[in-house]
Amino acid sequence: MIWVMIASFFLLLVLGVPIAFAMGTSALIYILTAGIPLEMLAQRFFSNTQSFAFLAIPFFILAGNLMIHGNIAQRIIKVADSMVRQLPGGLGCVSVVTSMGMAGVSGSSVADAASTGSVLIPEMKRKGYSAKFAASINASSSVVGIIIPPSSTMIIIAWLANLSVGEMFIAGIIPGVLVGLAYLGTTVLIALKRGYPSETKPTFKEFIRNFRHAALALVLPILLIWAIISGVATATEAASLAVVYALIIGLFVYRTLNWRNILISLKDTARGTSIVMVTICASMIFTWVLISEGIPAMIADSLEGFGLPPWGLLLVMVGIMLVAGMIMELVPNLFLFIPIFMPIATDIVGMDAMHFAMIMLVTLALGMFTPPVGATLFISCFIAKVKIEQTVKDVLPYFLAGIVVILVISFLPASVLWLPGLFD
Repeated sequence: MIWVMIASFFLLLVLGVPIAFAMGTSALIYILTAGIPLEMLAQRFFSNTQSFAFLAIPFFILAGNLMIHGNIAQRIIKVADSMVRQLPGGLGCVSVVTSMGMAGVSGSSVADAASTGSVLIPEMKRKGYSAKFAASINASSSVVGIIIPPSSTMIIIAWLANLSVGEMFIAGIIPGVLVGLAYLGTTVLIALKRGYPSETKPTFKEFIRNFRHAALALVLPILLIWAIISGVATATEAASLAVVYALIIGLFVYRTLNWRNILISLKDTARGTSIVMVTICASMIFTWVLISEGIPAMIADSLEGFGLPPWGLLLVMVGIMLVAGMIMELVPNLFLFIPIFMPIATDIVGMDAMHFAMIMLVTLALGMFTPPVGATLFISCFIAKVKIEQTVKDVLPYFLAGIVVILVISFLPASVLWLPGLFD
């Protein structure tokens, strides 16, 4: 019956059923045919979400929405513009650096793609960049939103893998910066090849002025990480403080927030939190069935039976996650692969759990801008008014650059573990 469940899951995906409902329905089919009491379904659906750590998710989403609706993106774009616009493909470089700055504010790749893309993609098209390239660079650079802390996705990973949220946040800094720099270099190379323009060189005075205007927003992730690692606040408490901070600077300092924007932020937060939590609940049921049937152990034994060296096993797992990231959303992939691959990585390959968790995050993040289900690519193509299939050629260099970063952090553990080690 486990194969019936898996087959029904993929059939529902092919039919276009949202992945949360596909996972929940296929698990329900298994439970009904196996004669398991339906009370177990309800218990599994809700029990594991009764976690204090999960309360951080809606707070972080709300803080990000308040920042975005308070027009913080425009301030960060100006800072990025005064840093890198003189490089070849200046506006494309601004898009990458803006995404790195927005990552610490919103913690969401989808939100970053929408807020940054709505400003920069039309401007890039006006300056002569192709719509395909504008959409591709916005979609790919936005993935740093879930890698550079704070990140709701990191909270889910830390909870599933029994890791420290604070250490997870610190561990994501260097990989996130590496992804950003890789995409910045890729943009410069493409711009040189295609002759995309650079902008006038900014003055130091301009940079200082723009930085001062955005400083209160840019300092938020530093304050949050300090609060968590110093023990002043838990991740959930820090997230709630971020909401208060966003309200104060939006209402009384920048004065860009009003009651209408706050109401929109609350609605967006309710919608976003509902989507995340329904996906989590459905994934829990699906994963529980797989674990109860011994599927993770079966897969682990199969991989170990190949006789591959540890680095070979790691590459196989990375390859599987790259493919899975293209066809499924990130959160369900986490619930599938952490129970299966984490024991292999720690017990057989001999890796640190935090190290493998970051490899998994970066690997699955690449799926957010690849067809057919890339969320940031959908948003970027909608803004650029271009079809998704037309962006494949322009997305490919960024996908390959992302793989290079994955290999670097995979075989250079210090890129992940060095910073957390400083706070032990």
